[in-house]
Amino acid sequence: MWRQSVNFVLGTKGCFVVPGDDRVQQTCAYLRMLLLRPGDYRTTWLRHAPATTAERIDYAAVAKVVGTDPATVEQALEGQALEPLTLAAFVTAFEIRPRHAERLTGLMNGSPAVRAIAGSLWVDRPSTHAVAEHETLSLHELHTLGPDGKPAEHQTIQLIRSKVDGLTSFPYRFDTDELVVEVVSGGQVGDVYRWNESLHAVDIRLTAPLREGETALVHMRSTFGYREMPAPEFRRGVLGAALDLTMWVTFHKERLPKRVWLGHWDALDEQIVQREPAGLDEERSVHARFDAIERAIVGFTWDWD
Repeated sequence: MWRQSVNFVLGTKGCFVVPGDDRVQQTCAYLRMLLLRPGDYRTTWLRHAPATTAERIDYAAVAKVVGTDPATVEQALEGQALEPLTLAAFVTAFEIRPRHAERLTGLMNGSPAVRAIAGSLWVDRPSTHAVAEHETLSLHELHTLGPDGKPAEHQTIQLIRSKVDGLTSFPYRFDTDELVVEVVSGGQVGDVYRWNESLHAVDIRLTAPLREGETALVHMRSTFGYREMPAPEFRRGVLGAALDLTMWVTFHKERLPKRVWLGHWDALDEQIVQREPAGLDEERSVHARFDAIERAIVGFTWDWD
């Protein structure tokens, strides 16, 4: 299950990066995520792994692909140590796609536009966004599922308007601790922290502070590494109000749902109270648009074959 809210319920090149460096831990977390998720990268190393390999990474198999020793692979994928040349060998050997390679490079170089969230890669501090200091004018959500039926990628394009003078950031919340958040435009990624017992959050730092009434358009992209199958649904919780909300869910051709519904959930107990059938289009997607909603939870739910 992927849940968000409009208040958002979402090494230096050429140098050796020492163990414990946050950049190494983030880069390794994303690299591990890429190799663990179903897809071309995992299929590549599985060819060299025992037939009984479970949902884990076989370091010896990966080492055969990269052309290095298993110890180096284990250090890299466990976040212990990683050299730029080793990272380059992974990118070449697995033919890692340009967008993924750019994120790896950004994480290694400490780019403020991208951050990996995995395990303990967050700070222990309370949220500074107890009261919403912005409102959402327009929100577009594009949710993509992988061949295993788990969330693979999510994009959010959000137009916000400040309710205060000097707004510098707003929270992006999510219900998993295995993902990479990238701000494509409109800001940077701040610290990651625990929002409550079930949610984590990251502050999206705006490119420039907003005065009351000023607007900003932010485009964010998230890549997921769910370890377990979440509930078959994608929903958006609106704590305040959204004037224009559009949601898309795209299914993989290898894992299509048996039935899909557009649903409304009770905002208090989060139980579904209304649903109607929704059919897939020619791109294996469902979508819905809401002109204006307030204090509501809407989205899609589905059954697998």
